[in-house]
Amino acid sequence: MSRKNEEARMILPKGWKYITVLDFEVGKVFQYEAPNTKLNEDFEEYLSGLGHNLSNCEWMVHDSPEIITP
Repeated sequence: MSRKNEEARMILPKGWKYITVLDFEVGKVFQYEAPNTKLNEDFEEYLSGLGHNLSNCEWMVHDSPEIITP
């Protein structure tokens, strides 16, 4: 199985329910509740549906809604 296929089938740890998006196109950081999925492809479809241009974003799925600032 290729690395890309492995990443697409990634199983998230239980409780990971937030997505944080660093959107370079608009210069903002967004945080959403994650859809009930475990596939990268589904997260990417979800974020595209929210209007994010994935070629100009970085995103991660995580377990805490906390935002840490200096």
